[in-house]
Amino acid sequence: MGSAAMVVLMPNILRAALFLGLTLFGIAGLYVLMNAPFLAAVQVMIYVGAITTMIILAIFLSHRVMRIGFFQAIYNPVFAFAAAGVMFLFLFVTVANSIWVKGIVASGPADTDVGVQAVAAALLQPYVFPFELASLVLLAALIGAIVIAKEDRPGEP
Repeated sequence: MGSAAMVVLMPNILRAALFLGLTLFGIAGLYVLMNAPFLAAVQVMIYVGAITTMIILAIFLSHRVMRIGFFQAIYNPVFAFAAAGVMFLFLFVTVANSIWVKGIVASGPADTDVGVQAVAAALLQPYVFPFELASLVLLAALIGAIVIAKEDRPGEP
């Protein structure tokens, strides 16, 4: 919770991105506590590893392209906390009173134990080619972003 607050309150956007990675790692810890090790591993690999790295790379690349600093301004932190608290209460009440949450709570826990092997078999057997194709598209986008953001200096190829 503290690292999530630091994401919002940190004036340095690079440090805010690092706190975001810490927040996402904390969410993986919540998955471990909920006895969902597969989701925890996916959270660490995809969100903490890949997404946080991409955000930091985007910060560095946009800094070079836009010629701006890494600082963001928080003009009124009291108003920011109040707005965040009101939004949290609104979302909490909305989700807690929704029909699908009441139905899930009434049905109780699942009867079957779905492990990592069952999830991996369901995802990877029929969808290996689309996963590999998506990774190639993301790699091409990353290379394109680096080429676009590359600074041309006189005398260098």
